Amino acid sequence: MEQTQSVSMYLLSIEDTRININTGGKDLANLSVNNLNIHFLIHTEVYKAKDEIHVNCAIKYTYENQELFFAKSKNKFHVDDLANLIIKNDNDNTVGFKYDIIPTLINISYGTLRGIVYMATKNNPLEKYPVPLIPLNVLTEKSSLSIVE
Repeated sequence: MEQTQSVSMYLLSIEDTRININTGGKDLANLSVNNLNIHFLIHTEVYKAKDEIHVNCAIKYTYENQELFFAKSKNKFHVDDLANLIIKNDNDNTVGFKYDIIPTLINISYGTLRGIVYMATKNNPLEKYPVPLIPLNVLTEKSSLSIVE
């Protein structure tokens, strides 16, 4: 992967946002960071023909095997000349990029989701449990990627 190159990209939109809060009527007196389970999902879709990358992020809070909160969003990015940045290895059917742009877009998208969760949980018992900071290498390792021709 080449190290020094400027890649022109920008955020097109934040859409497909969905929020579901299900804390009403539940006894949350014992809720704590030790028993609140937080799960996240990140999936990146690369649309070469449109010069777009869509990063889908979702987060779910569960407590005592019940979903308390779910949020998702899709961030759409434009990347100039995207098709020329993709490196496809036909031998092992893997895909890479000339420049390391995907971690940056994942980081932006996860940060956006953190803000959405912050606003959605204000004045709710979950406001004390913001989306955790997760190291970028963990976010990218746990994410999936698909190329849409």
